[in-house]
Amino acid sequence: MTYVILDLEWNGARCEQLGGYFNEIIEIGAVRLSGDRRIAERFDAYIRPVVSRKLTRLVTNLTGITDEQVQHGVPFTQAMAELAAFAGEDAVVMTWSNTDLMVLIENCRYHLKSDTIPFMRGYMDLQYYTQKRMKWGTAQQVSLGNAAERLQLDSADMELHHAIDDSVLSAAIFRRVYEPFSFRKAVSPVNDEFYRRLSFKPYFIREIDDPMIRRSDLRFACERCKRNLKRTGEWQFHHRYFSAPFFCSHCHREYWGRVQAKRKFDSVELKKRLLVKTTEKANETEEIK
Repeated sequence: MTYVILDLEWNGARCEQLGGYFNEIIEIGAVRLSGDRRIAERFDAYIRPVVSRKLTRLVTNLTGITDEQVQHGVPFTQAMAELAAFAGEDAVVMTWSNTDLMVLIENCRYHLKSDTIPFMRGYMDLQYYTQKRMKWGTAQQVSLGNAAERLQLDSADMELHHAIDDSVLSAAIFRRVYEPFSFRKAVSPVNDEFYRRLSFKPYFIREIDDPMIRRSDLRFACERCKRNLKRTGEWQFHHRYFSAPFFCSHCHREYWGRVQAKRKFDSVELKKRLLVKTTEKANETEEIK
């Protein structure tokens, strides 16, 4: 098993063939780690673009990559063959967030007519792993530079948004946060389910009778007496929420119950809110939960 940390830079270009914008990779940087998680070898390649031969000003300003550099680069197919040889046949690949992974698959699909990455046998989102290990929370993504600063790693001699330097800095972060047990749990095997998860797009459920919504998810309790409320009207869907009127027969209070159900690959993310109807103005509500 080999461990490869990968970073990409890409150019956003309009692709007539795809009927929209395409994130075309223009640089691949990677490091392969030895058993003690030190860098054993580096890989860096500029990719000659074919969708748009002109880099956007934003990309040039951010990365420092020029049109001349990429025009002297190699075709994507050649770069991927060289990267596969560099990584080996059983590589666990890590990227800082899964955005680079999604862009790599997008480019494999366009250039290689393949929905998979042939040399990858395991994958770990290093950004997510780092934020969990350091107890930084995962609600907001932490940038690579910010993570290095928090961990007091010196990145003064590195060019952020340069693929090989970002890979080297990611490797330094990995050495700092690595712990064997949590790492093994964080690595996902790359199989059919892995790619199905990546391609699945979460959506908000719009039908109240959807089997993924449990009947217990639609129940509310009075905020005063804690007794179950009685629904007094039909569920309506509006602005991603189901809402219905409720009544407490003990406290004689009227409420609005709101439920949002977001379908994910193998679960439903549920959000519930209970609003009490005020007596002073019929069209005003006061949030209580």
